[in-house]
Amino acid sequence: MARVSADVTLTGLSRATNQLRLLAELIPRQVAQALNEVAEETKTVAQERTPVEFGVLKASAKVDHATAATLAATITYGTEYAIYVHEVPARHVVGQWKFLESAMNDRQGTFASDMANALRGRL
Repeated sequence: MARVSADVTLTGLSRATNQLRLLAELIPRQVAQALNEVAEETKTVAQERTPVEFGVLKASAKVDHATAATLAATITYGTEYAIYVHEVPARHVVGQWKFLESAMNDRQGTFASDMANALRGRL
């Protein structure tokens, strides 16, 4: 049985390794930024649905931004009564109960495409 040998020379391996390392750092940062944009948009929708008679509640909405390490953004309301207004069905002249939940549920169907749009041109 004859042995076949082939010499293979890799050129640019160091450059390719460096490029991959840069991408490994860039991608999570860009995804975090895109996630923050989508979370901020969702917060705005939730604020539009927050009952107006609770202006302080509406103004207390904030996004705890994602980082490259966490890749998680959190939308919160910073009043003691936020959970009550959110969870207790009541008639509001302007706004609705479940204001944050409904904004999140509406985003669910478009989240992937919203993230893709936010990432377009970044990578």
